[in-house]
Amino acid sequence: MEEQEKYGDTETISELVADGLLFDSKGFTVIKVTKDGDEKKLRLPIKSTGVAEFQEELSGKAPKPPQTFERIKKNSEQGKAMGLKHDQMMVVFDNTDNDYIDALEKHNQEFSWQIAVFALDINWKKKDGLLAESFEDKRDILKSNNITGHQINKIYKDVSLLTQFEEDRQDFLSENS
Repeated sequence: MEEQEKYGDTETISELVADGLLFDSKGFTVIKVTKDGDEKKLRLPIKSTGVAEFQEELSGKAPKPPQTFERIKKNSEQGKAMGLKHDQMMVVFDNTDNDYIDALEKHNQEFSWQIAVFALDINWKKKDGLLAESFEDKRDILKSNNITGHQINKIYKDVSLLTQFEEDRQDFLSENS
């Protein structure tokens, strides 16, 4: 009964057919644009199909922090936190390294751009009228139309919401705060 209240009308699926489109999720993202004080809303079609796989692929390309091999003493703050009974040599990751932080920030920005471009279910045309196929061309088209980082993040968020209940997203976020 609680699930019925949480998710409303649900359809029971008792059969899956190969090559079907049962889980194909499509929707819209609404982007706010203000020109000369006048607000306008733009509705762009988005899709989630293939986004999870693409995210996995991109996540694997995230930079890794530099690591060192250090002796952790059992009586040190780290040693006590880990419950060490003896001094131990361990691999230590340096998440404070400036080069790593810069590379990670750049990766995360690029990640959002790539997901947004991938998820927009639109025809992409370059200035010369030819279809844009590469990520770089599509990103350049968005930039030439003055899209903002906030708008890219909105597209990214809306793609996530295509397949995730808002309540689940809030529950997930609250558990990690």
